[in-house]
Amino acid sequence: MRLPLHTRYADYDSKGHVNNAAYLTYFEIARGALWVDVLGGDADFPFVVAAAAVRYASPARLGEALDVEVEAGEVRRKAWVWRYRVRERATGRLVAEGETTQVMYDYAAGASVPIPDSLRARLAALPAATGA
Repeated sequence: MRLPLHTRYADYDSKGHVNNAAYLTYFEIARGALWVDVLGGDADFPFVVAAAAVRYASPARLGEALDVEVEAGEVRRKAWVWRYRVRERATGRLVAEGETTQVMYDYAAGASVPIPDSLRARLAALPAATGA
C-alpha cells in the first residue's frame, strides 16, 4: 500500500530537513491506513508495537512531496512485522526505510497472546514486502 504523506511544519528541523523522529509518525500513519484497509479498523485485535527501526537513506527537504509504502513482513506465533519505505514522490528517491514489530496483547492479563487464526489469515493474504 502506498500513501501520500502530508508533512507538517513541525516535522522539519531548523535546516529544513524532516526530523528523524517524524518518520515513526509516518510509519504509524501508514500502519493505521493498512489496518483499516485489511481489517476495517477492527479493534478486536489488540496489539502493541514492541520494536521500531528506521534507516535513513537521504534527507527529505521542506517542500518535497513524500509517499510512504507499507507491506507485510514476517508473521510469527504472537507477532508480525510491517516494512516501510518513504520516498520522494517526483523521483522515487528512497528517503528512509524501516520496520515495526507488532505483538498481540491481552491488556487485561498484561501479556502477549497468540495471533488469532482469523487475523493470521488476513495477514497471510497480504502481499509480502519486496524490498524494492
